[in-house]
Amino acid sequence: MIQVFTKITWQDWQNEPDKGKATLAVIGAYKHSEDFDKAGIAQRYYEAKNDTVSAKVVLQATTSETEQTTADGKKVKKKATATQAIPGQRIYSDFFRRFTMQQANYLLGNGVELENDEMKGKLGIGFDTTLAKIGLYALVHGVCWGYWNLDHVEILRAYTDKNSGFVALLDELTGEPMVGVQFWQIGDDKPLMARVFEPDGVTVYKTRENASDLEVAQEKRAYKRTYARDITGERLVSEENYSALPIVPLYANDKKQTELTLAIRSKIDLYDIVLSDFGNNLEKANDVYWVLNNFGGNFDEVALMLEQIHRLKAIANISDGTSSSTVTPETFEVPYAARQTALELLERQLYRDYMALDVSELTGGSLTNVAIRASMANLDLKANAYEWQCFDFVQKLLRILGIETETIRFKRQTIANESEIIQNIYTAQGDLDKETRLKLNPMIQPEEIDDIIKRGEEESLLGIRMAQQAMQKTGEEEEDAVSDGDSSSAGGE
Repeated sequence: MIQVFTKITWQDWQNEPDKGKATLAVIGAYKHSEDFDKAGIAQRYYEAKNDTVSAKVVLQATTSETEQTTADGKKVKKKATATQAIPGQRIYSDFFRRFTMQQANYLLGNGVELENDEMKGKLGIGFDTTLAKIGLYALVHGVCWGYWNLDHVEILRAYTDKNSGFVALLDELTGEPMVGVQFWQIGDDKPLMARVFEPDGVTVYKTRENASDLEVAQEKRAYKRTYARDITGERLVSEENYSALPIVPLYANDKKQTELTLAIRSKIDLYDIVLSDFGNNLEKANDVYWVLNNFGGNFDEVALMLEQIHRLKAIANISDGTSSSTVTPETFEVPYAARQTALELLERQLYRDYMALDVSELTGGSLTNVAIRASMANLDLKANAYEWQCFDFVQKLLRILGIETETIRFKRQTIANESEIIQNIYTAQGDLDKETRLKLNPMIQPEEIDDIIKRGEEESLLGIRMAQQAMQKTGEEEEDAVSDGDSSSAGGE
């Protein structure tokens, strides 16, 4: 099922004359929708707050004693037993956060490459970092939105907390977002704020004092506003809007739904339950329990005797000859082999289903690049499908700026045996020029290449000059030696 909010559309919005009332209706419908609910669940799993384990309880029995009066006036004591559900051990795993961060950083960690630096500069300072965050939130919630605010991109999360998020109203004909509603509320007793994005500008609303309706906090303003400043102050010169709504969605996948699928969630739940149950068993076992035979005391005396045993580290067996009492320590053998096997199977299946890379399998300094690439095959396939969404996001964002291009590349973060790469570079150096060898060397950063080439040329020139000077000096010494030899010959004659 594709996760897209369609309960209220652009056409419904146009038919509502009171936009404040319409905004409140959109927020209410979205907060009670399956889309918002699933995004909230995914956010909690991203924060390692497993809903299934959070609701897990154990039953505890308690006894109470009451004094009652019978019909004949006698007072009797009656015991009653009651059970109550209390939180047991709740152990949470962090698989979902690990998976989504790995996928987002693998594709977007090195940023995006465009045709030239000028085009990249138009996306604003810090665009790569913002894109990586948008990509991560998209994987968690199913979609994250980017708002082009004049000279930079703002992040609009589909879900922030139970009171905050963003929803877009789609055109029933084209499926394109035509209105965006961002809402937030910092506390249940604080006013609800909303920012409404329409093709002709942005309006800010807030709840009235009775919290039953919205009022305008900031009148509709154009997306691009030009001001002039002089000695008289600041004044608005012109207002302009974009050709389309400057909000672009980045979806997690072609299904437009969170990566916390039922296949992933069910296995995380079972993994955490197995660990939590194991913790309960350890807590109940308490290492040692005692078996008492022929002990005539009550439970208070049993507790006192065990306290003395722990304090004195000795047991005295005193008998009057008619009977004997013994106390024997026993230990629990908590079963763990089956649980360990189950946890290992679940962990392997989780990595396989999410198509993530388990770096624990990449061990050994002799691991070849062929083996590394084979282990990363599933992650590459996952990144390929995700790259389609990221490519579409960047392309639509550039289109808002009036730029049409197909040259959009993402340089993936890779794992490699660097020693093997360097060895192969030296082996093939006869077929490669110096600049290519430097680009292929994983120990050298791209921005260092020009300086290395420049220093190499300077060293070569210095070496040539030194060689020439040495040759010149050698020639002069040979001439001096010849001159000295001729003078000696002349003197002899």
